[in-house]
Amino acid sequence: MKVKELKPSLTIQKLQALSERVTESSGKLPLIQSDLRKFMSGYNGEKSLEYYLSFLPNDQYYILHDVRLFNGTHFFQLDLLIISPCFVAIVEVKNMSGHLTFDGKFNQVVQTKNGEQKAFPDPVLQLQKQISQYRSWLKNNGYPEIPIHGFIVMSNPYTVLTSENYEDDNLIIRPQTLVSNLQTLMNYYETHPLPHRIIKKISKQTLKHHIPDQTSILLRYGLEKNDIHTGVKCPQCSFLPMDRIYKFWRCIKCDFKAKDAHFTAVRDYFLLLSNTITNQQCREFLLIDCLALANRLLQSTPHLTKSGHYKSTFYTISEQINL
Repeated sequence: MKVKELKPSLTIQKLQALSERVTESSGKLPLIQSDLRKFMSGYNGEKSLEYYLSFLPNDQYYILHDVRLFNGTHFFQLDLLIISPCFVAIVEVKNMSGHLTFDGKFNQVVQTKNGEQKAFPDPVLQLQKQISQYRSWLKNNGYPEIPIHGFIVMSNPYTVLTSENYEDDNLIIRPQTLVSNLQTLMNYYETHPLPHRIIKKISKQTLKHHIPDQTSILLRYGLEKNDIHTGVKCPQCSFLPMDRIYKFWRCIKCDFKAKDAHFTAVRDYFLLLSNTITNQQCREFLLIDCLALANRLLQSTPHLTKSGHYKSTFYTISEQINL
């Protein structure tokens, strides 16, 4: 059963919005685009598992994607959490290409690609840390001890994998073997299952305690508000800004017209600048002058909640909406 679906993370959404609105004069666009490609590569790697996860029995497994929890001191992130009556599996997904050598002596992964070599941190050490953190989280929340296992899934089918002095290479698997590995664990532990109500409660509480990364994307890249292009972006040609003419937004470049083009702009405002928006902030970001028009546009935008009265009125966006 899917408890938390796989969707583009909040960080991906922020990077997508930022890459389309950051000014060239800021000099940060190449870095932002590079980071976006890395996050999208990870997301696409996780998507490649969806087919194989569909073979897991719904009544035995609870599946949560992209979980971020707080252990009392630090936040920790899990790509994929699979909870069964007999064990928990933490899956770290890597979407890397080229020739990868897992080096146990120096605890690193060496990628050889296009004649160049790069070293990356050992993913098994990362996985072991995640297992330890989630085990502590379960203990701190009063749950009985349950076996926790981990796997590194290499999602790119064309990547060549080798290992040197690497004792944990049995944890590194391909997507098509994930289900069989889980079934092997289920068979091993089947004589010591936890009650179904406990497993269900663990999955619900894990979801309840998930905390999306709300770090300011501008702060991360050392950007200011004036480094962001404001206005409504044309859905047809991406030109900024569109003009407001009567009941429509009109692109002066391609002459495309739309009534609801401001939906995306309001979403970008929440992703990039603040978790609340006022009438004045709306007018400044959409580049309009009319107070009444700003009110109508905010009221027509889906998933916004109005709070306050008169001059203290502001809007927030629903937390569970995939921006």
